[in-house]
Amino acid sequence: MANINDNIRGKKLFKEGTSKQFASKGSDGEFTVSKEISDDLAALTDISDVFNDDGLYQVNRYLIKQLEDVRADVEELHAFIKDAFGKDSSSAASQGAKGDKGDTGSQGPKGSTGSQGPAGSNGADGNDGSNGSKGDKGDTGSQGPKGDTGSTGPQGPAGAAGAKGDKGDTGSTGSAGAKGDKGDTGAAGSNGTNGSAGAKGDTGSAGAKGDKGDTGSQGPAGNDGSNGTNGSDGAKGDKGDTGATGATGATGAAGSNASVSGATTSFAVGKVTYTFKNGLLDTAK
Repeated sequence: MANINDNIRGKKLFKEGTSKQFASKGSDGEFTVSKEISDDLAALTDISDVFNDDGLYQVNRYLIKQLEDVRADVEELHAFIKDAFGKDSSSAASQGAKGDKGDTGSQGPKGSTGSQGPAGSNGADGNDGSNGSKGDKGDTGSQGPKGDTGSTGPQGPAGAAGAKGDKGDTGSTGSAGAKGDKGDTGAAGSNGTNGSAGAKGDTGSAGAKGDKGDTGSQGPAGNDGSNGTNGSDGAKGDKGDTGATGATGATGAAGSNASVSGATTSFAVGKVTYTFKNGLLDTAK
């Protein structure tokens, strides 16, 4: 006795992939080759090249023998399955010789009741029966709906005046009324008298020292000073070599004594004091 597996042990040796791709093994265990290789293998019909090339034959002869054994086994299995079970798997069964008739089986359970048949045709009318005895008094019927209201009767005579009733209780205080509109603005009041002078405030603390002011522009030139006194004669110099006698020059005009003119004064601009001597700026500090 033997059992058959759910799937064959091996995987496809190859299946077609995209053009010019490298052969690779997929997660399903099958090998994918390029479309060109797949087309070439599908077109192979002649193995004689392997037998005629001794090199190819020597390398592949054991594989050729194994493949031939497998092919023969498959051919035998094919013939056995077709003879034993036929070609239609939906009705496959061993087709041995017909056996003896089996014993009668036990009676099956009672079947369910069939559906009701159609109604039969009406029978002929029977003879009139005799009158029955008087029946019991029927129950009182339910009350009928209320009748329409009758017309109003004539007004009766006026009754005597009743006694004065007691004084009623004081009613509760009513809720406050809504707020009135804003009144018009009143006329302006007369001016108030001037208030007395306030006390003198304390002297404020000295402010921070201001930044140094910019240097003031130069003041105007002072008036010409008085002529200075003549200077003393200088020491007599060494006698020079006697020069060659020059040509007699023209007589020059009489000269005046030299002096330095200009005012000597000082004045302040901001926090800077400028001092001038002989009309020229001497210091600024």
